[in-house]
Amino acid sequence: MKRNSIAKSVLGIFLIFTVALSGCSTSKNSASPSASDSVSPSASTASATEAVEKHDPVKLQFISWKDSYNELYELFHAKYPWITIEQVPVNSRPILEIIASLEAAGTPADVTEIDTDLIAFEQNGLIEDLTPYIEKSPIFKEVTLPDGFFNTMTFKDKKLAVPMVDVPMWVLVNKDLLSKHGVEMPANDWTYDDFREIAKQVTDPDAGEYGVTTQPEIQMRMLSTKAIADGHAANIHYLNEDLTQSLLSSPDVMNDAKWLQEFVTKDGSMQSEAAAVASGNVTKEFINGKTGFAIGGDWVLPTLKEKATFNWDVLPFPKGKVSQPGYSIYGPLSLLTGSKHKEEAFLWLSFQFTKEAQKWKIDQGANASVVDPELTAYYDQAPIWQGKNIEAVKIAQQNAKIQPGLTVPGWSEYNYNNIMNDIIFGDRDINDLIPETEAWNKKTLELREALK
Repeated sequence: MKRNSIAKSVLGIFLIFTVALSGCSTSKNSASPSASDSVSPSASTASATEAVEKHDPVKLQFISWKDSYNELYELFHAKYPWITIEQVPVNSRPILEIIASLEAAGTPADVTEIDTDLIAFEQNGLIEDLTPYIEKSPIFKEVTLPDGFFNTMTFKDKKLAVPMVDVPMWVLVNKDLLSKHGVEMPANDWTYDDFREIAKQVTDPDAGEYGVTTQPEIQMRMLSTKAIADGHAANIHYLNEDLTQSLLSSPDVMNDAKWLQEFVTKDGSMQSEAAAVASGNVTKEFINGKTGFAIGGDWVLPTLKEKATFNWDVLPFPKGKVSQPGYSIYGPLSLLTGSKHKEEAFLWLSFQFTKEAQKWKIDQGANASVVDPELTAYYDQAPIWQGKNIEAVKIAQQNAKIQPGLTVPGWSEYNYNNIMNDIIFGDRDINDLIPETEAWNKKTLELREALK
């Protein structure tokens, strides 16, 4: 496809699709990779000399809304001295629009993070099928990837992206609040019953203290993970095994919703949205130190390390009746068809799976995306986790279920989040789940058929 037609196509699709920007981010840590993780100075110099002789300089344009990758760019440049990365900032603009504007200007970008579903990009010919690149890549030939690694990023047998970052999540624990109420830090094999009981034990409304933070993350992340743990759904956000239908309105999942709703209506260990607002929004932020548990990912670590006035730690998501799954998000990274430097651009993609890049990401609080004993052992060395429950971090990485949606037709119309917020933290009728889910299940099947 010629770049002019691509630009016109992107502009057209941008008018049709509503793009929801993702807030997933890796957080910059002051610790730099150790010298042992880098190429020796003499080898680096020789490599650089050879590179200069054999390669013309290349500058890759990388569309990203994060400003925390500078150290990673430097690691990449050290490995490929003839290639530099220039970040194209998003600045709250839809990425589809940025791609279109760069194409129209005749300066197409090379690589992009994806801020919405992959289907829109694939249908408009904007991103490459990575399969042939991966098959001949020396880096990918050497690494072991988790089972189902490409499941959420494959459409019509095309591998459309790799994870720029694997964003893990954990249960945040206010150890001081637990200790105040005579409760010890739970073990890593704790259960959802333990979670509920401890939340009640540390609740003291007179002191403005509650077991669980009033945050959408609790229902969005933990509740759908509990459904998997108890055998009520196969995938996150209540999806079935092949991601074709939602089980949100099934009796078991509706009972799961009632279970969490009772934290507000029966136990009093979590405030409703209205009650939290009326009391000054203190219990809506874990950092305030007035709640025992919350859900957090790598994005919360810098704030907690810098500003928390209490002793905090992390736990894996609790065990259910059949398993103890965790929750993780892949931030997709794709190679643009308009790139003038596809081979070099794929080097940036494949570099993400080298040990130096993986260790750098662990240092920021992200998961390792590669199965490797050396990387697993590196969690024990990462400065960001010193003094914390490192085994919980490893369990969360090993047990992670990946958030779907990137290649699920009609995902943006799946109203699982808002309706569950209104049920758990508000007064919406739980039976509203039934017509909402039936309508979406019908729509996603229709869209799936149309895309064949």
